[in-house]
Amino acid sequence: MLCAIPLEIAVRELNGMLYQSLHLAAKGMPTLIGERMVNEYVVGCGKPVLYFDSDQSVGINETILRDGGVVFNVNPEGMHVAQEQQTLDNFTRIAHCVSLICTWGERQVRDLRSVFPEEVHDRIRATGYPPFDLIQPRFKPLHENPAIIEEHGRDYVLINTSFAYANNIMGFERYMKMLSRMDEWKIYADPEYLAIQQGIHDHQKLMLDAVVDLAAKLSGFFPERHVIIRPHPGEDASFYSDRLAGLKNVFVEKKGTAREWIASAGFVIHHDCTTGMEALLMGCPVIQYRPHYNKRAMAPIMPSLGVKTTNPDEVADVIRSGSMPEETRQAQLEILAPYLANSVDSAAQTIAGLAAEYGKDRETWLPAPLGAWESAKCWRKYVSKLLRARQPGKNGRKVRYALNKFPRISLEEISRLLERLRRCEPGLPEVAVKQLCLNTFLITPRD
Repeated sequence: MLCAIPLEIAVRELNGMLYQSLHLAAKGMPTLIGERMVNEYVVGCGKPVLYFDSDQSVGINETILRDGGVVFNVNPEGMHVAQEQQTLDNFTRIAHCVSLICTWGERQVRDLRSVFPEEVHDRIRATGYPPFDLIQPRFKPLHENPAIIEEHGRDYVLINTSFAYANNIMGFERYMKMLSRMDEWKIYADPEYLAIQQGIHDHQKLMLDAVVDLAAKLSGFFPERHVIIRPHPGEDASFYSDRLAGLKNVFVEKKGTAREWIASAGFVIHHDCTTGMEALLMGCPVIQYRPHYNKRAMAPIMPSLGVKTTNPDEVADVIRSGSMPEETRQAQLEILAPYLANSVDSAAQTIAGLAAEYGKDRETWLPAPLGAWESAKCWRKYVSKLLRARQPGKNGRKVRYALNKFPRISLEEISRLLERLRRCEPGLPEVAVKQLCLNTFLITPRD
C-alpha cells in the first residue's frame, strides 16, 4: 500500500519522517513524501492510500477513506492536545474519518479519550512521534554540522525562540486570519479562542524584549563565546538582527535544523519551546528563561524543562557552572515520560508495524512523475514565490513565511539524508528515491 506523508515545516519534520519512510520500506511499503503536492497526487485519485494526516482535515480524510484508504493522524504539535478545550474539540471533528490517532504519549491518549466517543477509544494509541526517535546517542552524527562547529565552536550559547505570534513574519492579525480561512482551523475565527491567542501574543511581546536584552548581556558577559539566536521558522529574523546589530559575537541564524545547532551547543536557552525538550533528551545542558511568567499563555510542560532563571545574571551563573545538575535532568525526564512514548519504544517502528497491519491485502500502486508541462507549472510557481518574497509589505512577508517553512530540497539532499540515517541504524533497508516534482519524492524498497 502506498503511504503518503505531506509535510508543513521541513526543518521540523523532514528527517524524522524520512526515518519513518525507511521503517515503512522495511515492511515493503513505498512512501510519497514532501510538500503539499503530495495531496495533489493522492486526494481523490481513486486508489487506496495510507495517509498521514497532521491537520485534522475532515475533507481530505473522508476522501481517502472513500477511496478505500487508511488515515493515520500523526500530529507534529501533539505534546499538549488538551491545553485548550478548543484544541480537543478540533480533534473530535475527525472521530468519524480517522483510522488511527497516533499520540505522542499516554497522557495525550487520556486527554483525547475524555472527549471522543467510547467506540473510537481503541483508535487512539500512544505511539510516540517519529522525529523524536532521532534524539538518541546513535543519531548524534546525523545532527552534527561541521560547518557550524567550524564557525562557532562547541561552546556557543544557543537561544531558541518560539514567538511565532508576537514576531510573526506575516504579522499577528494577518496570520490569525490566514489560519481562520483554513477548513481544519476554523477555531481561529472563534472570538473566545482568538482572545486566548491574543493573550499568548501579548505575553510573547514581553518576552521578545527580554530575550533581546538577554542576548546583549550574554554577549558582554562572555565575549569569547558566540551567542546564537535561532528564531522559530515563522518568526521575522530581522527583528533580532536589527536590535542586536553591532554585537560581533551575536548571530541570528535560521539555516539548518534545530538539532544541528543543539548537537554542538554548550548551553541551550528556551522560554517555552519544544527544542528545550529536544536538548534535554539529547543530553545538552538546558536553561529555561522566564523573566515574565503567565501560565495561561504557556504550554504546560515545556516551561518545566531546564534550570529555571529569571534574569541575565542568573543565566550567566548557570553557564559559568558549566553544566546542568544531573538530578535536575533525571527528574525532568521523569516528568516527560507520560507525554512521550519515544522514551520506551521507537515511534517509527511502532507506526510502521501498525501501517503494515492496516494496509494488509490492499493494493500497492506507485505514482508517476509529473509530465514536462505540469512540472514546469510547479517551477513557475516556485520562481514566482522567490520573486514575490522580495516585495515589501504584507505580500512579501506572507511569501517569505511560506518559503521559510519549506525551502527547495533537492533529490541529492533527500538521498544523502536517507543514507546518513541508514549509517546510524544499519538494519534499515536500502531504498530507491525518485523525485516526482518540486519538493515531492517517492521512496521505495529496493527489492
